[in-house]
Amino acid sequence: MVSTAVIAPEQLHIVLDAGHGGLDNGACVNCVSEAVINLQIVKVLAQELQNRGCAVSLTRVDSESLNSPYANNKKVADMAKRREKIRELNPDLVISIHQNTFPSSSVSGLQCFYANETAGSQDYATAIQNQFNQSELPFNKKPKPTDFNLVEHSPCPAVLIECGFLTNPNECQLLQSPTYQQILAYHIATAVIKEHSRQNAVAITN
Repeated sequence: MVSTAVIAPEQLHIVLDAGHGGLDNGACVNCVSEAVINLQIVKVLAQELQNRGCAVSLTRVDSESLNSPYANNKKVADMAKRREKIRELNPDLVISIHQNTFPSSSVSGLQCFYANETAGSQDYATAIQNQFNQSELPFNKKPKPTDFNLVEHSPCPAVLIECGFLTNPNECQLLQSPTYQQILAYHIATAVIKEHSRQNAVAITN
């Protein structure tokens, strides 16, 4: 797929968050680690967004979490560090990448979640979800609000994307594929640029 809709770098700064990391693998199904896949997708998405002219920052760039090794509650400390980093970076949008699980292996599909309390979050989540629902991929889901800590307390629009279900064998295989990760990145970036352009157009007419 060819990247399109290049914009000026200063127009949109996005923080990408690869969920989990360090001792926290997130979901782990048949030795497939959510934390590893999250980071792989984030790196591909970062490149796709940069190719289109966006400024991109990452909350983590390797397999480690952000918490101090001496923290009593490493998960809480890690989330606090991520929120602090986002505040310092002061982006226009936060996208947190995750993978899903479900007791039934037949359940599949990407789904977007957004912070109710932050204006603009639902708009970006809806744009991304619609992009996938209308793509060649067999998705038909609706964006939903979430109280996930990082998204809910974001100072800017924030979206959490559950890219698929590790408990679905076919989807789990796809999510590990560089080709499929590039497809995900293409559609996410396309939706983000379109929504950013739409919001700018609305702001100009108002």
